[in-house]
Amino acid sequence: MAQKTNDPLSSHSQKLAEWLDSRFTIPGTNIRFGLDPIISLVPGAGDWIAGMISSYYILLGLRADVPPSVLLRIGFNVLMDIVIGAVPLLGDLFDVGWKANIRNAELLEEYRRDARTTEQYSRWLLWAVAIGLLLLAIGLLVLMGWLIAAILEALF
Repeated sequence: MAQKTNDPLSSHSQKLAEWLDSRFTIPGTNIRFGLDPIISLVPGAGDWIAGMISSYYILLGLRADVPPSVLLRIGFNVLMDIVIGAVPLLGDLFDVGWKANIRNAELLEEYRRDARTTEQYSRWLLWAVAIGLLLLAIGLLVLMGWLIAAILEALF
């Protein structure tokens, strides 16, 4: 009789990721997709339902006691899948390419193999994303200020 493992980073997370992100192939191409983009086609709630299923990887990370930087990286992958996936048509194409579940299953496996390196890289990546978002916000504020100044100048 096969012995069950209590390791939350076991291969079942890889199997789930395959079903969600790459189980099927578009005939005549190498493009793979899974149930995630199909679920996301449900109007209004599909991306949220798919996101809730993808959040399972956050739970796996919590069970495996992964550090916050790795959990945040998993959460970022899920959030990108939900937010960009919610854009009609473009989001569905994004779902096929982003494959958040495969990314998260691989991230948990990387952490299992080399916790220190995975944590350091996750920390570095999160800082890079935070700095990028900050620069984007500053750029948008500058653009808005420029537009307001141009409108006021044209009016007065």
